[in-house]
Amino acid sequence: MSLLQTEAVSCPHCGEVSDVDVVYSVYADRRPDLRQAVLDDSLQRETCPHCGAGFRIEPVLTFLDMSRKLWLLLQPAENLSLWPELEQSARTTFDMAYGQRAMPAAQALAAGLQARVTFGWPALREKVLCTEHALDDVVLELAKLALIRSQPQLRLSDDVELRLTEVGREQLVFCWVNATSELVEDELLVPRQVYDGIAANQKPWAALRSELTAGPFVDVHRLLVPAAD
Repeated sequence: MSLLQTEAVSCPHCGEVSDVDVVYSVYADRRPDLRQAVLDDSLQRETCPHCGAGFRIEPVLTFLDMSRKLWLLLQPAENLSLWPELEQSARTTFDMAYGQRAMPAAQALAAGLQARVTFGWPALREKVLCTEHALDDVVLELAKLALIRSQPQLRLSDDVELRLTEVGREQLVFCWVNATSELVEDELLVPRQVYDGIAANQKPWAALRSELTAGPFVDVHRLLVPAAD
């Protein structure tokens, strides 16, 4: 079930406190409105009733979409360097609820369910967008690596990420997004055939695919961001 809890939240602009429904879990099958809020980028965007400024609550939640076979643990973007620890936490939580340590009935219900861990709202939206358009998120990350290889001027960092934002028949739209502020710094239009070509022939990418799928953190940052000491 989806879990929303009313909490007193301080406005980051004026410091005044107001009550806000904070989302801790989304069960998309029963709350398609919350799934749509992820896609239209409105989930947990609030307006302060005191100063009128907008802000967004940092994400700490689980997202479940049984019909599209996605279970996901979402953490704030600032926790990216902690991905090995949080990946293990996600794996343990998933195994207890739907995996090897779950009741047989739960395992049967969750057959084919993919476990993922992501950091920041743009990353969550990308994963949900993949399920919306039946894209393989592993192939998508391989496509990003292909772009990085072919365009050395691309500059990814802990803060700036390359995220899929739109899916068209002929092209994919990627944006360089600041993971914390969510500000778009640039846009890249990529022919759909880049993704389709990798999807059709993944043999040359077997080693990288194996690295990307070593755990539920399926993201190019797995290969680029060193773990925190």
